[in-house]
Amino acid sequence: MTVLRFFFGERSRHSHEHAQLREVADTLAASDLEGPISLVSNFLLANGEVDCLLVMPHGLVILDLKAYLGTVDGVEEGEWRVIGPDGTETLLPVNLFHQLRTLRYDLIRRLFRIHDDAFPQIEDADLRKVAAWGYFRPGSTYPPGQVEKDRVRWFDIVTADTLVERLHLVHAGFTIGEEEMDAIVRELRVVSAMGIAPSGDAPARPPPPPGALGAPYVLEQALVERMDALVARMEAIPRAIADLARPEESCAPPPAGEKPFEVAAGVCSDAVGPDESTGSLAEQVRRFVCTEYASRARQEGRTEFSVTSGEVHRAMGLSNRMPSVCGALRSRRLEEDCRIDLVEEIRSVRVRENSATNRFVFRLRE
Repeated sequence: MTVLRFFFGERSRHSHEHAQLREVADTLAASDLEGPISLVSNFLLANGEVDCLLVMPHGLVILDLKAYLGTVDGVEEGEWRVIGPDGTETLLPVNLFHQLRTLRYDLIRRLFRIHDDAFPQIEDADLRKVAAWGYFRPGSTYPPGQVEKDRVRWFDIVTADTLVERLHLVHAGFTIGEEEMDAIVRELRVVSAMGIAPSGDAPARPPPPPGALGAPYVLEQALVERMDALVARMEAIPRAIADLARPEESCAPPPAGEKPFEVAAGVCSDAVGPDESTGSLAEQVRRFVCTEYASRARQEGRTEFSVTSGEVHRAMGLSNRMPSVCGALRSRRLEEDCRIDLVEEIRSVRVRENSATNRFVFRLRE
């Protein structure tokens, strides 16, 4: 039996994802792997969400959960597909190799933020030996002749049938204990749990009978409901402001002399547009962040700075343009224009993708 510790950032949004997390946990618990193993689920990094991270004494492994059964077909470029037992082909939404590579790179960047303080004994090259695997349903296979796993050693395709055998081979050249594992967990800003957190679409648990030990569950449900209500009210504010605009008002260039980051009252309607990473508003957001945040951080000698989308939205005098602001803050163009790197985007639990509370953490380039 292997000792497991559980942590999560958000609840699984789908029952099939929750079922696979349970499968991983049960497989590990019944194995003879060296422990403890910290199983961290559903947390965000700069460019995506990690389904499952295994923090083990001798290495770290990212698992991207795929609820597909069959022969997996895909290489470094192009489409990925799964050919089912009946011959039916299913295209994956994204290139799995690209997805795993991006998550792996993001995690390595986070580890180096705490390297000197948390585990200075680990060599830089060893800390980069993070594995990232696709995890499919039992019985799935990944035939040879595709990604060369002997050359791309961090990559693999596994199932519950092969997971433990593959984990026995993981050794990144270091050994860490619970203290170092706790430092990683703290850096990821996740919370501890007694087991795999229930999925968001799982059937509601019946309320505990009077006098039963159900207080933590009742409190948790109350907090979640209160948070949902608060988020809904926050997201309704821009819509309420937009309703104040007269329908006949049309967009026009700002009056002469108007600052580029301000919108004159009554000049432009508050229609909601799609996410923007290019275009006039996105350019204004990029210039604003470069001037007001990146330049100021450099002048103060800092190496990082953070900003919420709501701060930018409010400081620029915008109304109901949160998707555009978030899109600009996530864009590669912003990184190049300001010579910064997006380290992570932190979202509150159960908050939608484009929210005023989204916090973007950036690192200044040399």
